[in-house]
Amino acid sequence: MIKRWIGWIAAAVAVMLVACGGGGGSPGANPNTGALSVGGVSAVTVLPGESKLLPVTGGVPPYRAVTTEAAVAVAAMDGNSLVIGGIAPGASANVIVTDYAGTSQTVSVTVGTSVPLYTTAPAALTIGVGPSQARTFRVSGGVKPYTITGSAPLVATVTQLDAEQWSIQGMAIGDMTVRIRDAAGTELAMAVTVGSPELRISSDNLTLPIGIPATVVLSGGQKPYSIAGGIPAAIQVRLLPGSDSEFEILGLLATGDVDVVFSDAAGKMVKTKVTINTLTTQIRVSPSAVSLGEQSGSAVTFSVLTAAKGVPTVLSSFPGLVSISTVTAPEFNADGSIKTPGSFVGTVSGTTCVSADTPVTLTVIDSNGSIGTAVVTVVNTNPATCP
Repeated sequence: MIKRWIGWIAAAVAVMLVACGGGGGSPGANPNTGALSVGGVSAVTVLPGESKLLPVTGGVPPYRAVTTEAAVAVAAMDGNSLVIGGIAPGASANVIVTDYAGTSQTVSVTVGTSVPLYTTAPAALTIGVGPSQARTFRVSGGVKPYTITGSAPLVATVTQLDAEQWSIQGMAIGDMTVRIRDAAGTELAMAVTVGSPELRISSDNLTLPIGIPATVVLSGGQKPYSIAGGIPAAIQVRLLPGSDSEFEILGLLATGDVDVVFSDAAGKMVKTKVTINTLTTQIRVSPSAVSLGEQSGSAVTFSVLTAAKGVPTVLSSFPGLVSISTVTAPEFNADGSIKTPGSFVGTVSGTTCVSADTPVTLTVIDSNGSIGTAVVTVVNTNPATCP
């Protein structure tokens, strides 16, 4: 009887040893727990001073964690949870989690910046069509790298120039959205409207002597430009040969005020009020006042009505902004009357910007010492480009 009890006890102990994996098994070993996993991820992003908790499963507990760059990110185990903390913004480190059996998993940690994601572009942006209307903006903050996309490439193309610069160019009139997303998933959205810029004319008011032409320059809008019609017989208006934006206005008879209207391809209109008179002075410059956009490189031909022979002297109060070229002398008929007035060209710089609308005086001095002036106002069309 005693021998039978001893046999039963021995058998029970043997069964228990088999169930526990034998006396040499490692603590906590369980073949059913699966492979070692750290939250099911291989990379995380944290901000400086922020902590993230990732569950550690599988493998053979207990687990331990080490970081390759303690000055960038810290790591520690809290039971079966990995705690990661961000230290140095803009840097990266690896955190390695190892189980009791020596199996390890690596998690890449990127520490972002405490500055929120932002861009220098406005939340709602309106641009024109074509390369000349393209705009460049900066993106910063958040967590690099950034992904910048446009919702409608046929309306506007978005180009990421480098890590922090991006540009947009209008392709066709319409609406679209630009989205900027950082590595942490934060997103900015900008509504973009692509349309034609404002249609402008260089002078909205001209007073001309009979027979003396003046030039007006159209800009903005959508080319081609055209004369809108309704021009009386007393005035002659034509597009200057070789130009797509300069129109010559010539008074044939004295008139009251007449509106000369121009339009662009989209139907936008601008006008200049023209008065033709019979007044004469020793010297007269026409047009007497024009307005042109900064950095436009626009050139305007001015007429100089004077009875003095010879090439007049023309001076600019700001040559770096409006330069003078192609000065010609008037031509006279045999009876001494003016056949063709003198002229000169005033050109706005293509590179110099202005922080506010800036008037530039052009002074004409003829061989008799008479003085005439015209004023070119250089318009501040893009405040963001000039400090």
